[in-house]
Amino acid sequence: MDTGTLADRVYQVLRERILQGAYQPGQKLNLAQLARDLAVSNTPVREAMARLERVGLVETVPYCGPKVKRLSPAQVADVFDVRIALEELAVRLVAQRQAPDALQGMATALAAHERVCRQGDTEAALDADRAFHDALVQASGNSVLLEMLPTLSDRTRLLLELNAPRPEERDREAALRGLQGHRRILESLQDGNCEAAAQALRRELTLAKEHLLRRIGEFQAGAETPKGGTF
Repeated sequence: MDTGTLADRVYQVLRERILQGAYQPGQKLNLAQLARDLAVSNTPVREAMARLERVGLVETVPYCGPKVKRLSPAQVADVFDVRIALEELAVRLVAQRQAPDALQGMATALAAHERVCRQGDTEAALDADRAFHDALVQASGNSVLLEMLPTLSDRTRLLLELNAPRPEERDREAALRGLQGHRRILESLQDGNCEAAAQALRRELTLAKEHLLRRIGEFQAGAETPKGGTF
């Protein structure tokens, strides 16, 4: 197996560990230890770490080495603001295409989201939420958005995982609010109402940003935070 393939595998493993909270914000990542843990040489670990840094999950601190990135409230707001702007563009591009087949992926993702919400599986609802937004960007047909938005989605997922409760304690009402937002987006696009779809998208992500910022503020203030999931 060449180093490129190994680096891809190592990248995926480390990315999932970071997104799942196995490594905490600010935690130092020891390259040699990771290489031993994953039974690979240092080279694919270094390559994977460079890629993780490019997508904003890791930062390299001089004289210290790579660490899991810790985002300030201002940086959190920046992530959401850019994501809102780009996904609004995606909504408008989908509407311009006027291709019913382009909405099928969103409809499939919405059906999956409805199913896991009925089951009360709020952990799976996080994945379903991501799948809907991925399908929206896919439907836009814009290759640059397809390249940029997964990185922002990864950062959002990391923030949610690090500031959410254990899966069994997630807020089912928040999952349902996200589902309702997705339904409004898709129905508006099906009706050809681009402005309503863009407004629904902005409202959903703005509420998620505000909820998460409140949680982070409470945590930093040392308060005990009731952490309902925000999608």
